[in-house]
Amino acid sequence: MNRILILVALSLFFKLNSQVKVELNPDPAPINIGGKKQLDHIIYTQLIVPPKLIWVDDKLVTIYFTVTKEGKAIDPFFKDKYDEYYQTESKRILNFLLFEPGKVGGVNVDAYGSITMVFNGEKYKESLKERKKLKSSLTKPQDSTFVVYETADKSPEYYKGEEAFTSFLLENIEYPNVAKTQNIEGTVQVSFIIETNGFVSNIKIIKGVNGGCSEEAVRVVQLLKWKPAEKNGKYVRYKVTYPITFSLKNINKDNSNGQQ
Repeated sequence: MNRILILVALSLFFKLNSQVKVELNPDPAPINIGGKKQLDHIIYTQLIVPPKLIWVDDKLVTIYFTVTKEGKAIDPFFKDKYDEYYQTESKRILNFLLFEPGKVGGVNVDAYGSITMVFNGEKYKESLKERKKLKSSLTKPQDSTFVVYETADKSPEYYKGEEAFTSFLLENIEYPNVAKTQNIEGTVQVSFIIETNGFVSNIKIIKGVNGGCSEEAVRVVQLLKWKPAEKNGKYVRYKVTYPITFSLKNINKDNSNGQQ
C-alpha cells in the first residue's frame, strides 16, 4: 500500500514539474502571421454580428493568450471586462489566427501574447456585401473545428474559374515602381489559408522578392475569393502554397484601377 502511495506521489511530482514553461519576455515576441493587416482582414471577412448589436463606433477588445511553440493560440483570457458577445466573438476570431512563435536564443518557445481587435459596425455591413458575392454559390455546410487541411476530397477553386484566375492576377498586380526601375523580377512563394466561406487568411511569404514585390503579392492574394476545399461533405479550411511571378514582360498597362 505504501509503495503504491509513493508511486502516485512521484507521478504527481513529475507531472507538476513537467508542466510547460511559458516565457514572459521572448525575443522576438509571438505575432500573428501578417500582423495587424491580416488580423483586420480576418475580422472583416469572418466577424459575425447579430443585427441588434450592429454599431457605428469602433469597439476595441484586447485578448490575452499563450502561443505555443507550434504557433497556436491557447488559453485565451481578458484582463478587462467586456460584454459577453465581444468576449465570445474575440475568442472565435482568435481561432482563425496562426502565429509566428516567440523565440529565446533563436529557438521557438511557448510564450504569452496579446492582440487588440477592432470591431466596427460600418465595416461589418460593408463586408456583408462582399460575402454575398460568394454565399449563393456555397451550398454545403462549413466545418466548424478550425482544423487546417493540406489534402481534401476536393481542392479549392477560384470562384470564377481557372482562366479568370490567371486574368485576375495579370490585371490586378501593380508592378512596384522600385522593382521596375531596378529591373527586379522573380517569383514570390506565398502560403495562405482558404477559409470555409471562400476568403483567404494568414498570408505568409515563404520566398520573397525585393523591390516591393513580396508586399504586392500579399495585397493581391488577399483580394482572391474561392470555392473552398471539401472534405466529408463539408467545406474545410485549406492551406495553399502558390507562386506569384513578377515579370517585366507582363507590364502592358496601368493596373492601378484593376477590379475583381
